[in-house]
Amino acid sequence: MKRRALLTLTLAALSSPALAKDTITIWYPWGDADGQTILDAAAEYNKAQDNVTVKAILVSGAGIQGTSQGKFLTAVASGQAPDAVLYWGQDVLPGLANLGALTPLNDLLSKAGLKGSSFNPTAWKAMQFGGQTYGIPEMSNVMMLYYNKDLFKAAGLDPNKPPKTIEELDAYAGQLTVRKGKDIDVLGFAPWIAQGTAALWTGAFGGNLLNADTRKSDLTNAGTLKALQWQATYVKKYGAEDLNRFQGSLGNLTASSGNDPFIAGKIAMEVNGQWHAGFIKRYGPKLNYGVAPVPMPKGRTFPNSFTVGNTWMVPKGSKNPLEALKFIAWFSDATRSAAVADKVFNISPVRSGPALQKTAGEPVMKLAAELLSKGRTYTLPPLVDLLAVNNELSSAFQTVQLGKADARTALDTAQKNLVKAAAQGR
Repeated sequence: MKRRALLTLTLAALSSPALAKDTITIWYPWGDADGQTILDAAAEYNKAQDNVTVKAILVSGAGIQGTSQGKFLTAVASGQAPDAVLYWGQDVLPGLANLGALTPLNDLLSKAGLKGSSFNPTAWKAMQFGGQTYGIPEMSNVMMLYYNKDLFKAAGLDPNKPPKTIEELDAYAGQLTVRKGKDIDVLGFAPWIAQGTAALWTGAFGGNLLNADTRKSDLTNAGTLKALQWQATYVKKYGAEDLNRFQGSLGNLTASSGNDPFIAGKIAMEVNGQWHAGFIKRYGPKLNYGVAPVPMPKGRTFPNSFTVGNTWMVPKGSKNPLEALKFIAWFSDATRSAAVADKVFNISPVRSGPALQKTAGEPVMKLAAELLSKGRTYTLPPLVDLLAVNNELSSAFQTVQLGKADARTALDTAQKNLVKAAAQGR
């Protein structure tokens, strides 16, 4: 009887809900190969330990941007936040932290086995706001200049000598541009094509969107103004109507697909991330191209590339932030991070990760790793209104690109709109 009673108690204990594993819910922002890496990691982690079950859920833009925009903040406000969220950039971290929508991680990092010193300094710096760590880098991307070597040869340019300065870039762009009658058939270069963002060119021209004195957003800083004035020279040289007609014929200029204008040989040079090489392998494997650091104005050398990356964040109200961070720490193991990076042609943000990547020998990866390891990159400043800043900057730059306003007027208008929105609490 005693043995039977003991057996009954043991079986009851094993089936007790108190012994059931906790579920850690993670939102991730995209499908395709990138999303599959998260699903695969969750499945592997669930087999590797018995403490928790990681449940990965696809939420467009992780509920922060995209078709599900606003879902993240709604979940936080209602107490239904996931335990962690993966986002496809860094731009929202300061704003979400400022709203109190994120869990500060300083006191949890060591408990989870995470160290800032294990990550690339630029990537880790982007995780900081107000003296606290609010995110963990998931993947890094570095912007670089892609150029078509065959088009260089056809234009009489040395395919092994890409432009190093803005001045050379402008001259090469002129030589590479081909017209058929009035229409542009091949465009040598336009600063705003692909990943030529306002933030990237602001940094290239030595500017900063964060005013060092007021600690507020400054869209009219000297670097942004110079960058936009430079872009206006392209509008003047090639004609706003001709440029717009050419761009309209290409469709989505940021899409990495078989219709990509760089792969199709319609654009000779463009700024893009190292991940673009993966799409070229898929859609244009015979394309003869090279990569180089983003050209800088003459006399300016470092840093000379812009970096962004995917970010893990723990929402305020996470039911189990420590276990979520333990999964992120496991995911951030150098070997594992390198393997994931290889699958999506990204760069591991873990210091020792890039050297372990099978794609390390690829020219784009060599360049990206060099720029990251030698501190030759810059990133977005910690602005609490960074999304609004990007929106206003995009509008201002587009106004100039369309030939509707000069650079100073466009930026002044953007800054006024930003201040007005802040005053109205938007």
